[in-house]
Amino acid sequence: MGADTQSRRHASGAGSLTFLAVPDDAIRRVGILTEVAAIEKNLDYELPSEFVGPTSVGSRVRVPLHGRSVKGWIVSDASNADSQHDVKKVKASLGFGPPPEVIDLARWAAWRWASQPARFLSSASPETIVRSLPTPPRFEPSEAPTSPLGVLGIECARDLNPSVIRVGPVMDPFDILLGMVKELLDDSTLPKSLLVLVPGKGYSRRLVARLSRRGVPAVDLADGWPAARAGWPVVVGTRSACFAPVPHLAGILILDGEDSRFFSEGAPTWNVIDMARQRSLEAKAPCVVVSSTPTALVMNGATLRELDQTTESAHWPRVEVVDLREEDPRSGMLSSRLIEMSRAALDAESSEVAVACIVNRKGRARLVACRRCSEIARCENCESSCVLDEKLECPRCGTSRPVICRSCGATAMKLLRLGTAQLAVELQALLGVNVKEITATSGPDALKGARALVGTEAILSRVRHAKLVALLDFDHHLLAPRAGAEISALTLIGRAGRLVGGRTRPESGAVLIQTRLLDHPVVVAAEHGDPHLVVDADVDLRRQLHLPPFGSLARLKGPGALEYATLLEAKGCQSAPLGETEFLVQAKSTTALSDCLAGTPRPKAGVRVGVDPESV
Repeated sequence: MGADTQSRRHASGAGSLTFLAVPDDAIRRVGILTEVAAIEKNLDYELPSEFVGPTSVGSRVRVPLHGRSVKGWIVSDASNADSQHDVKKVKASLGFGPPPEVIDLARWAAWRWASQPARFLSSASPETIVRSLPTPPRFEPSEAPTSPLGVLGIECARDLNPSVIRVGPVMDPFDILLGMVKELLDDSTLPKSLLVLVPGKGYSRRLVARLSRRGVPAVDLADGWPAARAGWPVVVGTRSACFAPVPHLAGILILDGEDSRFFSEGAPTWNVIDMARQRSLEAKAPCVVVSSTPTALVMNGATLRELDQTTESAHWPRVEVVDLREEDPRSGMLSSRLIEMSRAALDAESSEVAVACIVNRKGRARLVACRRCSEIARCENCESSCVLDEKLECPRCGTSRPVICRSCGATAMKLLRLGTAQLAVELQALLGVNVKEITATSGPDALKGARALVGTEAILSRVRHAKLVALLDFDHHLLAPRAGAEISALTLIGRAGRLVGGRTRPESGAVLIQTRLLDHPVVVAAEHGDPHLVVDADVDLRRQLHLPPFGSLARLKGPGALEYATLLEAKGCQSAPLGETEFLVQAKSTTALSDCLAGTPRPKAGVRVGVDPESV
């Protein structure tokens, strides 16, 4: 962010306009941005004399357009338009919409991620018609928290530059929130709102309930849009809450800033970190990210605040590592140490779920390993896992080499396959307890009666506590052929640790890692509870390769991808083919790429553009 990015904002022409005040005898005209994404310009409409409803900038209306009725937002005052110009009338009011600041934010986001403002304004608008707003409560925050995290929260609330607080993954960040509430909402002459962003809906509901018990008026945006629009003191929500309609922003707090759910991989692609920092920049308000494994995006341009290493390490889980190279090949992913620790966990844990085993997402990923020594086939250039064709091919950097094991020289390779369903059956037979398979599509009753679980990372969102969490084949995460794989793998360990507790507590459990790469930096960092080596390496790698946030790229897909990539190359971008109808376009900065995309019409053949996607 900064002046360079700020200068590229697309002004809506409604910066200080609140209500449209025009003489009674004048033609009341307004500029409308419709929900039709293909139409980005404002269209003039007349407010009829019988119009009833809010006329503030951001208010929602229904208007006629090309023979049909569409929704839209009031974005400007068009009262000074040519009175001889024939305009159509607004058909109806649809109640309150987002405030002017969010209209501006949507226009900036449309430029930043090569999309249309209407797509973002839809996220900022209520699902139902809101015709009245509640009165926000007045409250006086209690005494400021004196804990180290509470003090950090107060310090960050006083800093208008982006801040990052690094904590252990099992550390409770609630005092950070209380510190910001005290600093930003105490003795405020104007009702202001603190916006808190969390990765999941369950987390949002629990946080609102916890704040309410402490006497802090808080609302979950999922069912409290009118309260947020009225200016409730604390508004909590998930990714789309970046566009929460709070009229006076006091600050933004992002919890678990490393979580992949803060990235939208749909159309358009966008991320919470950049969006929140832009909004706080415009509002001259602090933006604070709390993270256990801050990514390069989180760290970019931010001030890092952290606790002492001993305290941070104590809030990482206890980690045990199993070397799969020394296991009996016939045991597959169910090592002898896993079975031993699972039985101990079942004996020690009286709660319903004692053991949670996590395998690669969807259970279909493949690794290539040596038949003789079980060494994983890795790229000599970037250390990513290779795929087996006529040669060993690296899907990350394109390097190929002969089918020869780097460790023992053997030429025979094997494919390692995983499947959650089969593993659940085998584990149940070995443990003699009910084992359930859990995936993202599992129903709400999937955990009922289960003492042990096998499944994808969805387990981490379904279960609050376990004595043992086992990452059955961690190499799939360590060697994923994409940038940021290492820090994502360390983040997974941190998320697993929240189920078992910190390493210094005697009642805590453990995270079991099964791998063939015992000396990998991620494994070493997890064992010592010290993420800085992995975090620093992620920043260095992205800087060297000019990957976001140290450069910008866009993935082009569709029949018009080649034509569009050629047009962008002519304007100074670099492109590389990913397939017949897929290209990757790269520029030196966000501003350069966004300007190129905004100034280059898309081909008629059709192309989908994803700017700075997480999965690169």
